[in-house]
Amino acid sequence: MLPSKNWRADAVLAFLFALMMSLAVGSFAAALSAPAGSQHNSVDFRGIILATLSFQGAALVLVHLFLRAHGQTWRSGFGLEFHGIGRAISQGLTLTLVVLPVAYGLQWLSQLALQRMGIKAELQSSVELLLHSGSWPQKMYLFVFATTIAPVAEESVFRGILLPFLRDLGWRHTSIWGTGLLFGLMHGNMAAFVPLTVFGWLLAWLYVRTGNLAAPILAHSFFNLTPFILMALGLEPQS
Repeated sequence: MLPSKNWRADAVLAFLFALMMSLAVGSFAAALSAPAGSQHNSVDFRGIILATLSFQGAALVLVHLFLRAHGQTWRSGFGLEFHGIGRAISQGLTLTLVVLPVAYGLQWLSQLALQRMGIKAELQSSVELLLHSGSWPQKMYLFVFATTIAPVAEESVFRGILLPFLRDLGWRHTSIWGTGLLFGLMHGNMAAFVPLTVFGWLLAWLYVRTGNLAAPILAHSFFNLTPFILMALGLEPQS
């Protein structure tokens, strides 16, 4: 079970402010770097790099500073016990295998609902670039980012810091539902919002149950690995 963390409110607010400022600066830089005359929905690799560095990259640095301000390490702060890594792997993989058909089913229903409303369902920009870029360095960057950097950074923010902070305030249910909702919104994709929100709830449940952030990190990594496996099999996600 997840023990109380006693994260300081001032530290959490400062962490969130710094992260949002970094994201705002990165988004502004990405808009400035967009090629002249590019279409609104075109995929720009430079923009993706700036976006990932300004959120997930900045998150890794800020989480480290946050933990140090509390006198904690990544291991002590997030329960990353190496002797339980085998169990974390099995739990993460099991959750992923269970949630994948549900997530893809929910995404299909979301796409159908959007189409009924006359709204074109777009793929996430990173998935779009993965499918249509001929550059292997770009694909390798996306692979490393999706399977390592993003899971560690996003789980540290949403499950590692926000969830126990809200729970320790007495908002037990909000800590799960709220962080899952923010997780879905953060990805900025209408078709993926519902499945990612549900996935965020399940990741929160997994962290609360195990007390080891390695379990949701690995589940997140396995989940993000799916598009690469589908591409290797010649199966492409459809918008």
